Amino acid sequence: MKIAVIGAGPAGMIAAAAAAQSGAHVVLFEKNPKPGRKLLLTGNGRCNVTHFSPVDEYPEHYFGNGKFLYKALHLFGPRDIAEILLESNIRLRVEADERAFPESGKAKDVLDALVSRADRLGVHFRETAGIVDLRKNRAGRLAKAVTLSESMDIDACILCTGGSSYPITGSSGDGYLLAARLGHTIVPPRPALAPVNTDPTEIASLQGVSIQSTGVRIIQEGKCLGRSRGDVLFTHFGLSGPAVLNVSRYLPSNESDYDGIVCIELDLWPDIPEDEARARLMEVIADNQNSKLSGVLKAFWPEAIVEFLFGKAAIPGDVYCRDFNKEQRKHLLRAIKQLSFRVRRAPLFSDAMVTTGGVSLKEIDPRTMQSKIVPGLYFAGEVLDIDGDTGGYNLQAAFSTGYLAGISAAAGDADR
Repeated sequence: MKIAVIGAGPAGMIAAAAAAQSGAHVVLFEKNPKPGRKLLLTGNGRCNVTHFSPVDEYPEHYFGNGKFLYKALHLFGPRDIAEILLESNIRLRVEADERAFPESGKAKDVLDALVSRADRLGVHFRETAGIVDLRKNRAGRLAKAVTLSESMDIDACILCTGGSSYPITGSSGDGYLLAARLGHTIVPPRPALAPVNTDPTEIASLQGVSIQSTGVRIIQEGKCLGRSRGDVLFTHFGLSGPAVLNVSRYLPSNESDYDGIVCIELDLWPDIPEDEARARLMEVIADNQNSKLSGVLKAFWPEAIVEFLFGKAAIPGDVYCRDFNKEQRKHLLRAIKQLSFRVRRAPLFSDAMVTTGGVSLKEIDPRTMQSKIVPGLYFAGEVLDIDGDTGGYNLQAAFSTGYLAGISAAAGDADR
């Protein structure tokens, strides 16, 4: 059994190793000079390997497509990748939110472990060797993998070329073209897990400020396109942080949609509806009549946020609670519950951590990761139309689908 694996990212290296361990002769093609270039960027270089929440809870973190991963995640879950890394003495540190990172804090250690393991299992690496075509035989089964310099007869192929995010790393959508030529439907790719660009002058005073447990919504012409919740970070160009990254996938892709009608809206009290928020604000005012309101609100948010809210609501910074009138309360409550910023443009693939869209899941068997259209063709990782929350979910999906594709390709199919 000769298997070509295309793409030496996380999915590709796990797939290649799984196939080799199952007895197949595996050639791993990578168009870059070295494998795993994108992996080195994950988790800001720390590599958020996985998330140690229960596997049964994983599907809800993939924006409607999580059930597709059910078998892959149960076959190869967070503890399985942890065990593989432990073989190379890479131990994971699980942080308070169940995100797991290598104890060293270095993505390179994870990459080196995956490369070394594939090498030990007999995977043949072909670097600087991009696949330009995949060909079927007369029976319609995948039979050849073609580079610019050679044509290789194969029994199966696992497509692990990634998406279109961070194209500087080589993720330029090549896999979509290969899959489309073979008859697969490509759900239009869009950037996901990307920061949101707003007017930098408006938020200049908030650069570097973060707020926790914040509701985030994308609003277009009064309609909510998507929502999230979590930490928000103000940057020099706009907004970032887990809640913003997660909701960015809902932003429109057409630049014409950004003529002042797309906004990102923050709810600083997301746990309570507006009427309860009004009551809470009244209670805070009543309990602190002789204190400046700005000082009282610092118990809820950083000083810079309080000052910004006062500016939005046109409230004097030195107002005392006893002097805070009904009209001012109305404006402040609106700023707290609907702090809105105009989004200037669509997110860019160059800024996005992952891609939403890709090869349609309807055309792939989730039990094996094999194409329903072309026998012998398998898929794994970001090339699929599946993307997840921040926190290690996307890497775990790559590892899980890669493993399932690897063992399935090595086993072949009964009809062959």
